[in-house]
This record gives sequence, C-alpha cells and structure tokens, in this order.
Amino acid sequence: MVLLVQRTKQMANAIELLKAAATTGVIVGQSPLDIFYGKLAAQIKLAGEVKDGKQINTRSLWFRKDAQGYVVRIGRNAFEIAGSKLFRAADLDAVVVVLNAAKEAIQADKKLQDAIALHSLERSERLKKGRAKAK
Repeated sequence: MVLLVQRTKQMANAIELLKAAATTGVIVGQSPLDIFYGKLAAQIKLAGEVKDGKQINTRSLWFRKDAQGYVVRIGRNAFEIAGSKLFRAADLDAVVVVLNAAKEAIQADKKLQDAIALHSLERSERLKKGRAKAK
C-alpha cells in the first residue's frame, strides 16, 4: 500500500513537471519559414543519401521515383511555385537543383513566404484541436 502511494505521488509530480514545462509557442526562436528552410535542407541531404544508396524512410521524402526519373513537390503538401505543384527531375542531382531553385524562389517571393507561414499556423491549430479532442 505504501508503495502504491509513493508511485501515485511520483506520477503526480511528473505530471506537474510536464505541465510546467509544456509550450505551444515558437521553439528555439524559429519562425515557420526558418523551419521550412530546415526541412528543405533536410530533403537536399536525403537526396544525397539516396544517391549514396542508403536505406531511408521514403514516406518523408518530397521526391518520388517514377518511370521518367523523379517527381518533386515542394513541401509536404506541395506549395505552388511558378504555376506548378509538381516538378520533373531526371535524376537525384536534378532533384537537388529543383529543391535549391525552390529555396531561391521562396526567398524572393513574399506571397509564397506568407503562404508557408499561414499553412504552418493552420496546421498547428488543427493539431491542437486534435489533441484537445483526445483528452
């Protein structure tokens, strides 16, 4: 019985600690655009790893192999750039070129930057609502 009371107190202390440390704000001072650029850099790195023959989880890739080479989307949900959401690349080197070109296009386009920030905010709100329903 004493052990059960101690475990209950430990659990209560752990929950209080987690509540005190919880945050829904910006982590490490990164804006949604900074986070997106980080993900873009990660995709470029993953393209290099695929080229080197490393086994990776393909679900997280923004590029997919098909019969003619690769189809590339910019972002998980494919942002529209230059009138298109999908881009063709002949090989993995071309995938990197497309991803780098997308970064340059985003840096030069305030409307696209705003769309990325809005998408991030909307996704965050959807996730918060989902977590609230689960409680």
